[in-house]
Amino acid sequence: MKKLLYVVFIIIAVFIGLTFTYMNNQTVTIQYLSATMEMHLSMLILSIFTIGVITGYSVSFLVTLKMRRALSKARKEVRNLESISH
Repeated sequence: MKKLLYVVFIIIAVFIGLTFTYMNNQTVTIQYLSATMEMHLSMLILSIFTIGVITGYSVSFLVTLKMRRALSKARKEVRNLESISH
């Protein structure tokens, strides 16, 4: 049942992606400092979305890593306190 839901989700996502690309195929000019670049609007939106996802996952990973270190330190402290009290 889960595989079927994944397949349906992927088919819907591909359909939405293809129709989005088809309907937003205008060329836009991007200028930054002295660099100029032309690309399709759909590719620009997809690129910005991808950069956002990667940035979000990176920040989330760093926060999770920091929290795991804090948890490990707290567990060591609890073990030390338990060994002292026994």
